[in-house]
Amino acid sequence: MHLWHAKYSSFMQSAQIDFCTRLIVVPLTTFHRLSELIGDPQGELVFLFHATRCGSTLVNQVKQ
Repeated sequence: MHLWHAKYSSFMQSAQIDFCTRLIVVPLTTFHRLSELIGDPQGELVFLFHATRCGSTLVNQVKQ
């Protein structure tokens, strides 16, 4: 499901809340240990920080 698509919601965060079926909570220390074990990504990686009204939904729409 491409939650950044406008057909689901005007805002990506709203779509995440509305369509969430499972939530996994990981303590930050565990997340850091896991990332050290996995290592650097081998492919292209894009990270968009989401803050309300920052335009991240628009950026995701343009990328398609």
